[in-house]
Amino acid sequence: MKTKLLSLAGILAILNAKAIEIGPTGSGIELSGFVDLAATDGGGAGGSGNTGTVVGQVELNLDFTSGPWSSSVDFDFYDAQSIDFDGDGNIDPEDSVGYLEEATVTYDFGNGFSITGGKMLSYLGFEAYDPTNMYQFSYAYDVDTEGGQDIYDAYDVGVSVDYGTDAFSIGLWTSLEEDAGFEYALAYTGIENLTAKAIWSDFSAVAVGSGSYQKSTYWISYQLDKLLLAAEVAEKDSDDGTAGNDVEGTLIMANYAVTDSAALTLRYSEQEISGPTSATKTYDGSKFTISPSYVFNDNVAGLIEYSSYDADTGTEPEELLAVELIYTF
Repeated sequence: MKTKLLSLAGILAILNAKAIEIGPTGSGIELSGFVDLAATDGGGAGGSGNTGTVVGQVELNLDFTSGPWSSSVDFDFYDAQSIDFDGDGNIDPEDSVGYLEEATVTYDFGNGFSITGGKMLSYLGFEAYDPTNMYQFSYAYDVDTEGGQDIYDAYDVGVSVDYGTDAFSIGLWTSLEEDAGFEYALAYTGIENLTAKAIWSDFSAVAVGSGSYQKSTYWISYQLDKLLLAAEVAEKDSDDGTAGNDVEGTLIMANYAVTDSAALTLRYSEQEISGPTSATKTYDGSKFTISPSYVFNDNVAGLIEYSSYDADTGTEPEELLAVELIYTF
């Protein structure tokens, strides 16, 4: 799953989120996190939209370090005014949710080699899971879910083995569940300002109809002075309907630092969706995103996003307008 070794530095790279030491000096105990507020209009799965939605997220991160040992515990809290988490058919206060996003223990051998166990984020994908590591508000591949991510995995419980040098990194993750899944990640960073990654995921359920699938993402980014360029090809292949649809996606993105505080992101993505047992496309379309952002100080950043969809096949989602403010600590 996605460790710090293989993670991508996120949007607003100039946003300097500083952890706070909360134990005695030198104790190795630090607290960090963020508060994310966003208002959206449009977008959503199948053109249904999220009109008038206001979403809030709070994340608290606790990091502990003692010699070669370290631990990270992350909690997420949502005031989910637009998501029926409890499945009662209503959007109500009971849909507010808090959960454990990550809880890991790592042993660092000191030579680039480390082992991590626990609940951790996936290696998969150019676009990150947390909003603090995004270059815009929405995901590139979001037609098949209500504002979520159609291809990448989020997080799972398992063990990862990672090794890295200045030129490359390699990671292997395996699930600790009975129906084991695997992720494999390769990253090349041997050329200054260039990052290239290839990541594969395989979840082969023991029982037929239990949601087996395979996923892959290949992406590359290059920093050219104030301009970051990136491209990705991503794919999900489901073995049966319980794992959802088959999805193919591509994106190209440019992020330009206009000033030390202001930046502009342009993104073009394409997405094809078909049933797991049929080659017939239920959706074939593209998405264009423009998102200016501004860093107010070391703790506060905001952005505006406008995204339009163009569907050749299937229902076209509504245009998306989003405004987001993130406070980090």
